Amino acid sequence: MVVNAAAQALPGTKRTGRLSAAAIFGGRQGSKRLVIIRLREQEYRVEKILAVARVFLAAASLLAFRLEATEPATYATVTNILLLGYLAYGVLVMLWLRAGAQIRHPHIPLFLHTIDILGPAIIAFFSDGPNSPFLVFLVFVLVAAGYRWGLRETLATAAIAILVVVSEAIAFSYGSKHFWIVQGEYETNRLVLRIAYLMAMGFLIGLLAEAAKQLQAETGTIARLLAKVHPDQGIRRTLQAVLAELLNIFAADAVLLAVAEVRWQRLYIWEGLPGTETQELKLRLFETDWSQESIYCFPLAGEFVQARRRQNHSGSQLVSVLALDADGKPVKGTSCVFPDHPLWHNADAALAGSFTFSKEWSGRIFVINPKLGRSQPARLRHLQTLVRQLIPAVSGAYMLQRLRCKAGAMERMRVARELHDGAVQSLIATEMQVDGMRRQMANSSNGLEAELAKIQEALRQEIINLRELMLQIRPLNLDPRQFVEFLADLVERFRRETGICVNFVTEVEELCLPANVLRELGRIVQEALINARKHSGARNMLVSLGHRNGSWRIVVDDDGRGFDFAGRFSLKELDAERRGPMVIKERVRNSGGELTIESVPGQGARLEISVPSRKAQTSYA
Repeated sequence: MVVNAAAQALPGTKRTGRLSAAAIFGGRQGSKRLVIIRLREQEYRVEKILAVARVFLAAASLLAFRLEATEPATYATVTNILLLGYLAYGVLVMLWLRAGAQIRHPHIPLFLHTIDILGPAIIAFFSDGPNSPFLVFLVFVLVAAGYRWGLRETLATAAIAILVVVSEAIAFSYGSKHFWIVQGEYETNRLVLRIAYLMAMGFLIGLLAEAAKQLQAETGTIARLLAKVHPDQGIRRTLQAVLAELLNIFAADAVLLAVAEVRWQRLYIWEGLPGTETQELKLRLFETDWSQESIYCFPLAGEFVQARRRQNHSGSQLVSVLALDADGKPVKGTSCVFPDHPLWHNADAALAGSFTFSKEWSGRIFVINPKLGRSQPARLRHLQTLVRQLIPAVSGAYMLQRLRCKAGAMERMRVARELHDGAVQSLIATEMQVDGMRRQMANSSNGLEAELAKIQEALRQEIINLRELMLQIRPLNLDPRQFVEFLADLVERFRRETGICVNFVTEVEELCLPANVLRELGRIVQEALINARKHSGARNMLVSLGHRNGSWRIVVDDDGRGFDFAGRFSLKELDAERRGPMVIKERVRNSGGELTIESVPGQGARLEISVPSRKAQTSYA
């Protein structure tokens, strides 16, 4: 059975005979049946070990009694029978457990524990009472209490054992005058020593058992959390599983993970909120402006801190009341105040910690409104241990994902080069040969020149298609300083290869947007140019980039056929009527922007994409 020492180590649990299901196995609304089965398996293993120890102790005591049967001589036969009976009881329990019997009732360990106390007490009563050598059985009872439960139960068992010894001393002191069955005397000094031994052993065994169970519970929690880190499922699913587990362990209202990329001044936030009985944890991911960095990455009093809401002259604020350094030792004489921000307004308590991985990334983790227990330093150290174990695993999964993405990008680049150096060059050579043949047969009247012209045009279109495919499969790794140059090169290449007169106009030199948003915007412009070439028949186009009313705007104009609708429509209206280019609409949604399409059939179309420059890009798991 998992002891309440582990319950103390893990927040959100009550100090009962066993650790709460949520703290051990996760899931606020997890499967109770699974938890009960696992608890019974743990109890079963404990009782099997204690059963073997009980049989060994009873057999050794019986053998010692047979070798020295003259002491105590008064009730030697009764003592022999009682020892045989206790040995038989131990053997029956061991065989019952060895046969695979499950502990189906939660009070069975307590029942066995009671017999282990009463049995030795009766044996000692008939073998010289408080001076009986068989009181060593009480040491086994203390060990069993510590192995089953923890410090509190072991101390209670020690108190009962002392009560047994004192009761037998009183019986031998006063009962020998009135009851013939009680005979003998006891030594006061020996009685005091035995009481002191029982008290000391009860405390030491309980303390060791509590520490062992706490370590066992922490190790199990770390193993369970590390098992949630699967590189194959991606960083989002990994973080969703890890943050959900932390929510359950600390019974908190929310878990917040802030990661700062100092080199590019980017701040990413993962916010985990409890789900319902039928839904998983809600994971909200967004990238916020670097100006918010002081809200999340403010100085802490230590590596990990625990804060409570306190009143001061300016109102109520979260103030750290406990801080631990990198070695897990309390930091004295310092404190920190959480910034006054709506993020902390509903928080009465919080756990916060800092971490770093590699040279470019640093972060903070916040556990909002955890269940507060008695052993606050132990709980904070537990969070510190969990984070230290998790960060390398999660960062490893992230780096593996990055490596896979880079490997995929390199493979796409290789395919693009192969197309450029192989198929495209062969098609160009073939197109040139066809053009030469067509020119030679220009004066022929058999119609072959016209057929060759069609073949040449088809080859030219396939060359253009292959080049567009090469552009699409090439990875786009853009930062704000490269985006404008990328658009200029894209427009120039498109004009050169298609013959369409397209111009690029920009009012800015760089865009302060996340890399994933820049990548989506680049793909949107690529898709708009390709669609115009394939479907609109446009001869003139204009791509413009600017900044208006707090938003970055990209506009693509053409003088082609336009869409099959007339008017000006927003993204929501296009979705409602199922109109507009699907790929562009999806990429606009991924970028967190807005799309407006204005179409005049026969006269052209205008695409406007706007992305807020300071609005957080948010997504939900």
